[in-house]
Amino acid sequence: MHWRAYEVGFGDVLNDYLSVYLAYMNEGHPLDHHRDGFAALGSFRWPVGNRLALEFSAGPYFSMDTTHVDDQPRNDKRWGVRASAAVRYYVVPNRFFLKLQYNHVQMIGGFNSDAVLFGIGSDFGGDPGPAFSDGKTQVGVWAGTSQTNRPQVPIEKGYMVEVKRPLGNAWAYSASFVYEGNNGVAGRRGVAAQFWYVAPIRSKWTLSAGVGPYLSRDRNDASGSTRLNALLSAQVAYQITNDWAASLRFNRVATRNDKDQDMFMVGVARNF
Repeated sequence: MHWRAYEVGFGDVLNDYLSVYLAYMNEGHPLDHHRDGFAALGSFRWPVGNRLALEFSAGPYFSMDTTHVDDQPRNDKRWGVRASAAVRYYVVPNRFFLKLQYNHVQMIGGFNSDAVLFGIGSDFGGDPGPAFSDGKTQVGVWAGTSQTNRPQVPIEKGYMVEVKRPLGNAWAYSASFVYEGNNGVAGRRGVAAQFWYVAPIRSKWTLSAGVGPYLSRDRNDASGSTRLNALLSAQVAYQITNDWAASLRFNRVATRNDKDQDMFMVGVARNF
């Protein structure tokens, strides 16, 4: 089977050879499978001259596969391992690079996959200062699209209100109220708590990823019960002033009843 795949990631350099990073992977759409997920990776990089470097990475991979079982939609979630070998060529030394990468996904109880990727990237110096101005509490509001991972389901509007606190320079925690809209299949709203990894890439820019429990109630669930799901997020933020920031965010609601949800959102936040 052949299909398109892509990957986006960011991380932190530990020393001249080792780094850790987080990656979102989309393995494409092979024959009624739409599998993507998140990987936490350790990486070893071996410089070969000023412009060339070899890179080997591996780590756990949590996948979510939208498929059908007995003609019924299924969001199949599995753990596996993502391993890769890559070559970097630095167009600008110690800054911008081109990358050729081979990925192998070994999945527990599911199909394995291989991919060859070509991409671009950059090494950033980062900022040792706190991700939030003066370590203050940050309050943000978000709005955007919300769609259940099923075919032919309409896109709805989603909203979120969040309170976030930093933990040192690279970590944060948050509490939020989430409204996912109501498309007739899923109509959830609830509260979430997340733990965040925050990576500054410039004095005003940060990349971050968060994960945590999400307690919600679905208006379209006949049982009317409250369910515990997971909320996974990736975000890029720009600090407009010392007190105000603007952000783009991707939320994935991972459920246990085949109603996973994707939310693409824009937001503004203020430090207090």
